[in-house]
Amino acid sequence: MTVLLALLLTFGVGAVAVIHAMWGFGSHWPEANEEALARSVVGDGRRRMPPAWQSFAVAAVLAVMALWPWYALGRMTDPRVLSGTYVIAGIFVARCVAGYSYRWKAHFTMEPFVTRNRKYYSPFCLLMGVGYVALAAGELDL
Repeated sequence: MTVLLALLLTFGVGAVAVIHAMWGFGSHWPEANEEALARSVVGDGRRRMPPAWQSFAVAAVLAVMALWPWYALGRMTDPRVLSGTYVIAGIFVARCVAGYSYRWKAHFTMEPFVTRNRKYYSPFCLLMGVGYVALAAGELDL
């Protein structure tokens, strides 16, 4: 079961890593132009996407997170691996919680980001966070 969970986490987080890398290379997918993309995925009123290096940095961090389950399988008794898994889970859960906070809502006001964050982005982060916790629990037989 933990191998299936590792596969699902890799596909879920890996897909988001690939999308961020595509944006770093200048893709506007899934929108028609850069301004529409910025409104959809940034949502703070800017008309342009962040610099390419920022998209690549996020893609790199997400790629490490996507590959982490394969590194962690069978090693969860190592406190460093277990801690790393919980840190990744915490990052995703924190992103979810932040996405519903008053401060977040005051800063990110552009549609369609606001709606997509509420319906898709934040729940996806919660799902990934819970997935990493479940991976750790499954490996430890809790």
